[in-house]
Amino acid sequence: MSIKELFLDASKFAASDWTKFILLGIIFVDIDLLDQTTDMLMPDFFNYIFLVAFFILVFIEAGYLFRIIESSVDGSDKLPPFSNLLQLFAHGLKDSLVVGSYMFIPAVLFVISAGLALIYLGNDISVKFPLEILLLSLVTGIVFFIILQAAILNMAHNKGKLKSAFDYSGIFRKIKNVGLKKFVVVCFLTAIIFVILKPFVVDELRGYMDPIGSTIMEIIIAPYLAILTSRFLGTMDRYN
Repeated sequence: MSIKELFLDASKFAASDWTKFILLGIIFVDIDLLDQTTDMLMPDFFNYIFLVAFFILVFIEAGYLFRIIESSVDGSDKLPPFSNLLQLFAHGLKDSLVVGSYMFIPAVLFVISAGLALIYLGNDISVKFPLEILLLSLVTGIVFFIILQAAILNMAHNKGKLKSAFDYSGIFRKIKNVGLKKFVVVCFLTAIIFVILKPFVVDELRGYMDPIGSTIMEIIIAPYLAILTSRFLGTMDRYN
């Protein structure tokens, strides 16, 4: 399939089952509410309960998105069920560990460059050196993110086994077979959606809405974008 066909398929797939779609949207809203609740001044006991609930839902959400990738890899053209929540949680936990492992180095480089830039600016010194580190962190981030996508795809091909996410021979073979161009498209599609579109467009629009309108928008937009990127990744190598 061409990149255009993959994108059109992912766009239609995201809205193929409204029941599961809305259920995922409700999870997104609950996560957002729990995130806001944990910032409030409340007794430690309640903060602990809300924090535990927050991470449970985050891992279930991540597990469901991984299940979309896995079912797409297996040839399914329907949104998978929300069955076996324990398995969803386990998959979400593994997926989060993989993301954290691969994005740790770019994150450290970014923090260092940002810190150095603040120090240099505070002392009225040329910021050329920290900007070079920032550029290095961005390039490193793109490289590691491409490898991360291939790692998750490889894990989906191996029934969610964590070790397959670090099977580098299989991962680089996957990049070669699928084509680097498609992985770069996923990388920039994800960046556009979650770094630019969601925070600067969606979240900005929500700020002008009443609570009901804002919640409805969160239920519709957030799951659609998440499903779209997961489906795109899951179908990339189905026809190679």
